[in-house]
Amino acid sequence: MCGIAGFFHPSHIPSDPGVLRAMAGSIAHRGPDHEGLYQDSYCALASRRLAIIDLPGGNQPVIHPETGAVLVFNGEIYNFRELRAELASLGHVFQTRSDSEILLAAYTQWGEDCPSRLVGMFAFTVWEPRDRRLFLARDRMGKKPLFYTVLPDETLVFASEIKALLRFPGVARRFNPVAMDRLLDYGFNLAPSTFFESIFQVMPGSSLLCTGNTRRERIYWRLPEETAALSEDEAADGLRHHLTEAVRARLAADVPVASYLSGGIDSSAVTGLYARLSGTPVHTLSITFEDAGYDERHFARLVSDRFGTRHQEFACSIGEHELENLVWYLETPLVTLLNLPLYLLSRQIRSMGFKVVLSGDGADEILGGYDYFKLLKLMAFIGRKETPGRADLLRRVFPALSSPVQAWAQYRTLKSYPVTHPALPYRFQVFQFKDQLLAPLFHERLTSRRGERLGELPAVPKSAPILNQALLFEARMRLPNLTLTLADAMSMANSVELRSPFMDHRLVEYVFSLPAHYKMRGLNEKFLLKKSMRGVLPGTIWQRRKQPLAPPSKWFVRRFRTAVGDVLSARTVREKGYFRPEFIDHMLREFDADSPMDYSGVLIVAFFLHLFDDLFLRPGRGLGC
Repeated sequence: MCGIAGFFHPSHIPSDPGVLRAMAGSIAHRGPDHEGLYQDSYCALASRRLAIIDLPGGNQPVIHPETGAVLVFNGEIYNFRELRAELASLGHVFQTRSDSEILLAAYTQWGEDCPSRLVGMFAFTVWEPRDRRLFLARDRMGKKPLFYTVLPDETLVFASEIKALLRFPGVARRFNPVAMDRLLDYGFNLAPSTFFESIFQVMPGSSLLCTGNTRRERIYWRLPEETAALSEDEAADGLRHHLTEAVRARLAADVPVASYLSGGIDSSAVTGLYARLSGTPVHTLSITFEDAGYDERHFARLVSDRFGTRHQEFACSIGEHELENLVWYLETPLVTLLNLPLYLLSRQIRSMGFKVVLSGDGADEILGGYDYFKLLKLMAFIGRKETPGRADLLRRVFPALSSPVQAWAQYRTLKSYPVTHPALPYRFQVFQFKDQLLAPLFHERLTSRRGERLGELPAVPKSAPILNQALLFEARMRLPNLTLTLADAMSMANSVELRSPFMDHRLVEYVFSLPAHYKMRGLNEKFLLKKSMRGVLPGTIWQRRKQPLAPPSKWFVRRFRTAVGDVLSARTVREKGYFRPEFIDHMLREFDADSPMDYSGVLIVAFFLHLFDDLFLRPGRGLGC
């Protein structure tokens, strides 16, 4: 696991090594164990290493002894042993046990087809000095980030994090209002764009080949949509097998591996299978939030007792001065508080001496774990029959609705929306307040760019069952643009490698080959996962209702009310120009009065956008760049 950075120009690059060092230094948290630099007349590459496999022999950059090709690499290749054996049979000779050396040999052997042979999470760059060719690639699911920008003089600058790009002379800090428009609609921006106008991402499952002034993108993987003919029992057995093998692959390390354990079925399944595969007790960790309205410690302890893990619990503890870190490392404004427990968990696990941890990320998106999926199934079932019993079903999904009249009013509104509409319930409460929230000039700015959003949503087959349409949408949108982005940024902020067995692309392909009704039975979310874990986990775990890992937004605003008020003062709101000062003031007064209208989620968005503005758009303030 590393952070990488570099730049390329077909005829010349700056000769000052200080630029490359500054870029590498800005992402030192991703790899505190070693810094490696390479620079010639056309290309410069930097690596910050977090040593996990082949501790003495895995430093980067790696240079091929025959071709002179140079590799920098962020991630883990889980099938490196199989690749090594195959490449050795083809005549390749290895000097180390590192997956980096094997990856460079794989590129030498298979060129642009190399990424499709890899099992793992990765973002890597290969520079071929003989041909003056630069190759960049990113893993299928988008677990590892890779950003780039192209300057007017055709210099291409790339890095694992945007803050490294901003260290390169001439890279602009221009805010991207289209990204903000998406954030307010969906709760996240969409790749390849970022919150900076001229900075982009290499797309998941894609590569970018740069020769001269030409850049060619290639898609090497797409999520399959075919259906396998398996019985429900066979499907559950297959899921357990794929998850077991995914966990097994992610135990490859020359350092100890821990596991997050919230007490929910996702982390419990990963922890339980890890414990079954391990010859020694597994170290597990969970977080609690005082006064957050729920407590999962009992369930985490049940799983720990079942598998004899060495379990530790710790209470959320974060000061106001650390809130900037949540934005600094994520490099986008926030719309969810899921990053808070992820940041604190990784900080705690690192303090315990661990560099690697397993998690249950991604299970909700591919196996139907959100209320959004329940609502879609419910809407398909209800149709136009508005009976009292069916109103009660709606209120199971919308607990805040106090009457059948409210339930049907909400239902009729949502029924007219497509699967991808942001107003669908789990999506984002800011959407309904968008016109009231935005300052007139900023609203006009967003509206003037609305044409750029045409065709931005991924196509989903309308003939597929509604649940499969939604799951495909989640895998293509929410996973790479929110869930996995948060997981990487918050773990690497504390120099921790987070491994997500549910995101093994082979498991994902398997899950999407199964019939939709296997994944959710009635309104029973993640039915197939629960069925697959019978006999593995205590019944209390796979039978219980899902609880969120993120703390409630009301808890956050109450906990940091002073900071929220300071950052969203009327003067600051007017100066920055994003929001209407009178509406911000109204929301704060309603919150303080404990109004039944919950504005806390909207306040969080405004609060973190202002922090983002301070940190990234106004040099010299906050942490700076």
